[in-house]
Order: sequence, then C-alpha cells, then structure tokens
Amino acid sequence: QTACLLTTSIGSRIQSMHPEEVVSLLVQLDRLVQLLEAPLFVPLRLHLLEPATHPYLVKALYSVLMLLPQSEVFETLRRRLKSVPTVSMLHLQPATG
Repeated sequence: QTACLLTTSIGSRIQSMHPEEVVSLLVQLDRLVQLLEAPLFVPLRLHLLEPATHPYLVKALYSVLMLLPQSEVFETLRRRLKSVPTVSMLHLQPATG
C-alpha cells in the first residue's frame, strides 16, 4: 500500500520537478526494475501470481510502468506485468452499481 501511495505521489509531483530531478527519478526507477528481476526478488515476483492477495504490489508496479519512458526497462516491466493472471485482475476493479 505504501508503494502504491508513493508512486501516486511521485506522479503528481513530477510536473513541478526540475529536469535533473526527473532524470534522477527515472534512473532510480530503472534500477528498481532491474532489482526486481534479480533472483533475490523471486518471492516478490511470485506474489504477482496472486493479485487479489497482493493488489497494492500490482498497482504500484503498474504505477511505476506509467512513469517510465518507453525503453528497455519499460518493456521488461511490461512483460513481467503481462504474466499477472488477468482473471484475478478483475477482482481488483471497484464494484459498479
């Protein structure tokens, strides 16, 4: 939940940042995605198979994806998120009606 709030906060502040701060943020997000692909984070990636149980993880990673410019790191994270079971993602939607 904290990661989701953090990415939302970053997204709203990015417009008021100086260009060098934006570059620094993007470098940090690039490193984050690279770290998530490391063997150490296999348990975390396995949590993506249960988005209903770990909705904030999925939402936070999608938020990071939206902040990244289209690049190799963007494609890496996009491919990872494509492996999230889409049927389970339906449960993350707010109820309508």
